[in-house]
This record gives sequence, structure tokens and C-alpha cells, in this order.
Amino acid sequence: MQIAPDGKIWVLEMRGYMPNANADGEREPVGIVAVLTDTDGDGRYDHRQVFADKLVMPRAISLIGDGLLVAEPPRLWFMRDTNNDGVADEKTELANDYGNTTNPEHNANGLMWAMDNWIYSANHTVRLRYEGDGKFKRENTVTRGQWGISQDDTGRLFYNSNSDPLRHDAIPSAYLRRNPNFAATGANVQLVPGRLPIWPARITPGVNRGYQTLNDAFKITSMTAASGPVVYRGSLFPAEFRGDAFVPEPSGNLIKRIKLTEKDGALTGANAYEGTEFMTATDERFRPVNLFNGPDGALYVVDFYRGIIQHRIYVTSFLRKQIDERGLAKGIGLGRIWRIVPEGTPPAKFNVGLAKASPLELVEKLSDPNGWVRDTAQRLLVERRDPAAAGALRSLALDGKRPALARLHALWTLDGMTAGTENRATILGALSDSDPKIAAAAVRVSERFLKPANVDPEILERVISLVKTRSEPAVRLQLALSLGEARSRAADAALAELVVLAGRQPYLADAIVSGLATREVSFIETLIATGKAESNGKETMIFATSAVLKRGDAPGMNIALELAAKPATPEWARTAMLA
Repeated sequence: MQIAPDGKIWVLEMRGYMPNANADGEREPVGIVAVLTDTDGDGRYDHRQVFADKLVMPRAISLIGDGLLVAEPPRLWFMRDTNNDGVADEKTELANDYGNTTNPEHNANGLMWAMDNWIYSANHTVRLRYEGDGKFKRENTVTRGQWGISQDDTGRLFYNSNSDPLRHDAIPSAYLRRNPNFAATGANVQLVPGRLPIWPARITPGVNRGYQTLNDAFKITSMTAASGPVVYRGSLFPAEFRGDAFVPEPSGNLIKRIKLTEKDGALTGANAYEGTEFMTATDERFRPVNLFNGPDGALYVVDFYRGIIQHRIYVTSFLRKQIDERGLAKGIGLGRIWRIVPEGTPPAKFNVGLAKASPLELVEKLSDPNGWVRDTAQRLLVERRDPAAAGALRSLALDGKRPALARLHALWTLDGMTAGTENRATILGALSDSDPKIAAAAVRVSERFLKPANVDPEILERVISLVKTRSEPAVRLQLALSLGEARSRAADAALAELVVLAGRQPYLADAIVSGLATREVSFIETLIATGKAESNGKETMIFATSAVLKRGDAPGMNIALELAAKPATPEWARTAMLA
């Protein structure tokens, strides 16, 4: 589902999935995109309009510009309603490689507009960027997750797979493959153990491998069907919920809350409760499969509401017996949406004013306490690219009295709207922001001014100066990533200094070496020359040397071997290079 700027809810109905235990008729064109409206303002949606139908096993939707992305593997469509009758009458194929037609449990989905203005999917290796007028740019990325994708307040991506409840990208994926001779880590980072313990409220015999997973009380004990997660970013729940992840487990008829903690630049997760869950059901057909933040700060749950959720390809004889004996195939077409709120909260009324907001009003919405409102305002501003908003965005990005998250969104909105030098002064100012989230984002969006073909000496010098003046892990990690884009002696010297100053910060060595393609030897020499990297540079030295060897650079290999053999080379460096 997706809540639109006007408060309507767009829902994707995958009606063809497992209509019976044999999946008979699964490829019939019965999928639908429907639009739900609350016509009388009582908080319940009472009107349904079919926007598109005759879809075969559709997977995902995303409101973009004046249309809708619709994933119908292997095709990705951009659909428009050109005559304003509420029904799609224009259908443009954007891709014919978006997933497959053979395995619904492992197939592309998601289509989430992230803070960096790219549209990401789970279970797919391409990301998209909207360029206006129904046009999209595509770029390769890493595959991530199985079903569902989310982001936190700083734009980090979160996802999972069936028995692996929560992972995230510690390093943005755009950096991971820029050095062909070094595979940097930082994507698909596990935050909690696989098969995390769960506590259902009812017996759960209708699971696929019950002979392995059920305890003596006939309850499943760990996650085997983790799906569409969300990082809670609303203001309606108590403050301690903000930033935590919620993960649906439809096999156990429950929703798990995972407490996220960040320390020294590393994110970890743990069960928020022991012996119970955030939400459980005694109804076996409660099947939460996707979670979303709403404009009101509530948590929204897409409940598939089925007896069968396992696809035919994987149904074991144990589960088939349960399906047949207990009639689990009965009752389809009954999916529903739940709104989770603190007790006493009034009915939903999405009067957030985004659909008809002016550019300046949208800029103001970037200060809203609810992540949905900020994300949607940013998307609308980037889609419209109205120059009337630019001045207000630049003022907001540099206004230290405004919330840090508003300044962060302003920076990324500007980056999505314009790609020229008009943001130069704003970036320079944001590099000095006291908030590490803002400073790190400013470093990242400054990269177009660091590249050799378009280098801005003042911005490069300012970014380099942060190596000595900023010690926050977020800033240091982004410096390690972005300075590699400069490909200059001064920037590489700053990276060597960063190795000395930052210590064994998680992913720092990966970040540095990922940007050193063809310059590893000179960097090794610089790192040795510092004479101070004994406790901090071993991992970086190992990664850099291995990249030289993998490239088969004979002159570089000779230099590295000579350095490793020289008595004057510090022992820590020699040991690391030989390793």
C-alpha cells in the first residue's frame, strides 16, 4: 500500500497468489490496483476505485510524478490516468527484467523512494531515479532482502529475508563496487541473529516445516517468514519507539519490535521484549506482510489474511496435510489494513495539506515530526523541480534553529532538484553544521565538486579540513567514502591521516580502499610514511595490498614486495602486507 499526498490509500491486490493448495490459476490476470477513499471523514475508508486491473501476480506500487510505478514481473510499468476518471489509460513499459515469473517467494519488489532520491527495490539489482515527465534513469546496485524495504531518518536502507529478520546498508551501495579489485563490505549487514526467537499468542501447527520448528506446545519458536519491515519514524508513539524496527512474522501471526542501538558508528538490534511481542493474534489467518509509517504517525499494517501463505514450490507434505485437514485454503480475498495507535487516539484524518501545497508550504513540511510527511514533501519538491522552492530550501538547510532532520531533508531535496553550482554556497555552509548527520550529508552531496573533472578547490579544502576537526563516526565514515572521489594527492594524504585518527572504526578501511582504484601503491607508501598507523592501519594495509595483487599490477606488486622486505618499513606494515 501507499498513502497518497491527498490522503487516499493506494492498494495492490495480488489476488492470484495461491488460490488453492495447488496454485491452480495462479497466472490468471486477476491482480488489481485499487484506490481507497474516506468520503465522510470518519477515519474509515468507505469507497474503492479500481485504477488498474488484469494484472498477473503484481508485486509493488509507487506513486511517482503524475503516475504510478507498477511491478508485474518481469515487467515494470509506469501507468497514468490522462483523462482524470480515476482509471489508468496509459501504460508504459520501463523494464522487462524486473524479477521473474517462476518464484513468487523470491522476486523483485519494494520500489521505495529513499532520501537520496533513488528508488530502491528488495530482491533486485537495479535502482531507479525519476527524471521527470515519466522518464527514469536506471543504475546497477546490490541485491538486498527478500520482501519489503524501509529507511531510517538518515536514509539508511533496511530489509530482511524469511529467517533473517533485519539487515541494513552500513555503507551506501553506490560505493561498494567502484574498486574492481576490492569488494567492500557494508551492504547486507546483519543486525539481529537469524531465526530470532518469537512468542506467538496461539499454537501454530500450519507452518511449513513444523516437524523441525514447533516446540512441545505446538508453537513456532523462531522467525521463518519475516517480511516487509519498517523503521518507525512517527511522533504518535511514545518517544522510545522512534527509530526502532517493526518486522511482521505472518507464520507466527505476529509483529515483532526490534530495538536498534547505535554505538561508535555500528548499529545493533535486539528483541524489544522477552516472552511476548509488540502485536500478536489468536486468529490463525492474521498474516501481516507489510508495515508502513503514516502521515498521522500511526503504524499501518497490510494483513494478507489467508490460511495459506507458503507458495506451492515449497509446501512440504507436513504443511499440505495441515492445509487439507483444517481447510486453510478457504477464505480468500479478505485482506485488510490495520491502523495501530496509542489508546485514545482520534480517528485518522490525513489533513496534512500536501496534495495542493505550494512550493513554500512543502518546504515547511520538511520540518514535520512525522517521517512520512517529510519524505512525501521531499519527493513532491524533487518531482516538480519548481525553482520557487530553491531559495527557501537553501535557507532551511543552513538555519541552525530548525530541526536537524529538516535541514537534512533540505540538503537532499536540493540535491535532487538541481545538479549545478547553484548549491555550492549551501554545501559549504552545511559542511560546518554542528550536527554530524548534516555534516556527513553535506560531504556526500559535495562529491560532484570533488571529482577531478569538476573540482572546486575551496570545497575540496573544506572537506579535507574535516578530517582533523570532526571526530563523529558518521562524518568520518563519509569522509572515507567521499575523499576517494577526489583522486588527488591531497585527498589521499587526508585519507591516510584519517586512518591514523579514526582508529578501528567499523567499515572505515572498506570505505577508504573502495575509493583507491589504481592508487593503492601510492597510498600504501603514504600510510607507511605517516609512521603512526601501527594500531589503526593494519586492516587498511591488508585491503590495499590485496587489491594490488588482485589487479595483477606487476610494477605495483614489485614496489609492495620491496616495501614489505625493507627493514626500514615498520613491522606492523610489513606484517599486514605479507598477510
